[in-house]
Amino acid sequence: MTIDTSTMRQIISNVFDEMLGMPTDPVPDYCDDIVAERVIAAIRISGSLDKLVVVEAPSRTAVAIAENMFACNQENLSEEEILDAVGEVVNMIGGNVKGMFEGESKLSLPDVSEDSGPLNIPENSEQAVTRVSGHPILVWWQDLCPATV
Repeated sequence: MTIDTSTMRQIISNVFDEMLGMPTDPVPDYCDDIVAERVIAAIRISGSLDKLVVVEAPSRTAVAIAENMFACNQENLSEEEILDAVGEVVNMIGGNVKGMFEGESKLSLPDVSEDSGPLNIPENSEQAVTRVSGHPILVWWQDLCPATV
């Protein structure tokens, strides 16, 4: 079983709309707003499947997520809290992906960093761009090993 864009958009919607109370709006095509200073959070699912899920959130999107998660204004947020918020988002998305598959698997801890400049998305990955409370966010994912039958 693979995760297609439609399924990932539903997972993203579940995380933001239902769990965080932040409305989402899918973006049909690539969004130039993503290429900016951004927070990148990655999580690996390993075991019966081997997948990588990555969230790339421009800084203003990351701040909006943290403001919502910690119920405070940007002035009261630390840089660590902003990074943690995006890490928690990739953890929730990764957990939803993991739950779709049978068999024994586990989630890694999120790896969170800051970056700027061109996106570096592998060719063999799939992606979904969504606006969260009006702010763009990119989620991309890929199989790390061919699935065994």
